Amino acid sequence: MDRKAVVAEFLTKCINYANASIERKKKRGEDELIPAWETYIEFTQHSIDEIHTGKLDSWFERETRMDLSEAKRIDIMDMDHQQRSAWLAGIVSPRPLILASTIDENGVKNLAPLSSVMGVSNTPPLFIASFSKNKRKEYRGTLLNMRKTGKAILHVMPSTLQAVDWIDMAGSPVLPEQSEWDLIDITPHDENKLLIKQAIAAIEVEYVEEKELPGAVARLAVMKVKHIWTSSDKIPASGLDVLTQHGMDNIMAAPDGWSRKVDKHYGPKE
Repeated sequence: MDRKAVVAEFLTKCINYANASIERKKKRGEDELIPAWETYIEFTQHSIDEIHTGKLDSWFERETRMDLSEAKRIDIMDMDHQQRSAWLAGIVSPRPLILASTIDENGVKNLAPLSSVMGVSNTPPLFIASFSKNKRKEYRGTLLNMRKTGKAILHVMPSTLQAVDWIDMAGSPVLPEQSEWDLIDITPHDENKLLIKQAIAAIEVEYVEEKELPGAVARLAVMKVKHIWTSSDKIPASGLDVLTQHGMDNIMAAPDGWSRKVDKHYGPKE
């Protein structure tokens, strides 16, 4: 659905709500409140009409694209950690946002949002992710748990505000003996207690090894894909409607807007 259609659909729902509110007020005898709602409906309907006629098309145009005509070179090593993170996150964006589920040797389940997950090989099927240390100078629970149990499930979440709240809560600092699952209203799957029912797809991985990164605290974990969890037998060739991280701390839905298929990398057709 394009941006104009989304806004028009939302405004239509606002009108439906307003009409229902007027009926409730009539039953309660609150006639003095009705004119304000009728004015609201009239204005909102006018906005919908202008969207459909194209009068508001300029409102839906994206900001002017930047180019490098007047580029300047910035030394990233002159920045502090926060500035460097913000620049890199803003340029290499959006990135897939994964909700990783693991369990420790005592049975305490862990959830953590990850934005560094990437597929690097199809045969064998390998993923990588980087893990840094928290404020207690400890590696994240996801990495610690994978070292001990050798497994994790990487979930892609639906593009809803509720899922954003889940991811935000999953990133909350907790003690090692606490579980992020207790902070979030999500449901484990009957077949696998690490699988989130509300996810739209998931990838079950096996911990393979770690790699040191030159001069960095973060470590690179290599994971082998063992299973895919999905409710459909159809390959999602155009991708799924999932959450991504765009910029430093912004979460948005993807895909958003136009798309175009590219196939030159396959070479000439035989």
